[in-house]
Amino acid sequence: MRGVLRVVRDGEVKGILPGPSITIKQDGTLWCSGMPILGITDLTLKASVVADLKAKRFDRIPADAWTRLGENPNGLWAGDDAMWATHPLKAAQDAEARRREEIERRTVRVYLSSRGWGDYSPVEWVGDITRPDDEILAECKDALAKGYDVDKPTQADAEILAAIGAARAKWEGIPARQAQERADIQHKIDTGYCFACESYCYGDCGHYSNDPMTRYTRHAREAAREADYGIND
Repeated sequence: MRGVLRVVRDGEVKGILPGPSITIKQDGTLWCSGMPILGITDLTLKASVVADLKAKRFDRIPADAWTRLGENPNGLWAGDDAMWATHPLKAAQDAEARRREEIERRTVRVYLSSRGWGDYSPVEWVGDITRPDDEILAECKDALAKGYDVDKPTQADAEILAAIGAARAKWEGIPARQAQERADIQHKIDTGYCFACESYCYGDCGHYSNDPMTRYTRHAREAAREADYGIND
């Protein structure tokens, strides 16, 4: 089997096994490195089955304990990469990952104040900058009031709102630039740009690559060589 085999129970991935170690027998049962993949929750039955497995008495294993691709009577779902691509759990995981990425994308820091002598950690508000100003303002004032050794615990609302506005303006510029950069890279991929020589050489450079990672990898190597020769010292 290519890729990996995922084993799911009760909405949770219980195992990810390398495809080359998986064998599918003629009866459809799945084996990993010469041993069957079973689904048994009864501890007493599991103990006896373990003994049978060690003795290779496979004929004694209950029929409903065996695992095949798809949903199984033993409560397991097993599938290769293609099957996993359409599994509801993967869709849920992808949605959660997108939600977390979006939250992280909107999370910024608003500097509020320095602290007393000897403490270099600032008082900051950290959160979703797209929330209403009045909510952020209230949380900023609370952070100043409850913080320890704050140099400027009392600030006018206008001063705090100015800091919030500055942080939001800076944040609004970052997503726009990132989106433009992604669009530029995708356009280059679609039009046959060579990321090895960073031009439309159409293979004349002898190292043609349409993969953007080629450029990043080369730049990283060049930076490492410069550091080795002391250019950046």
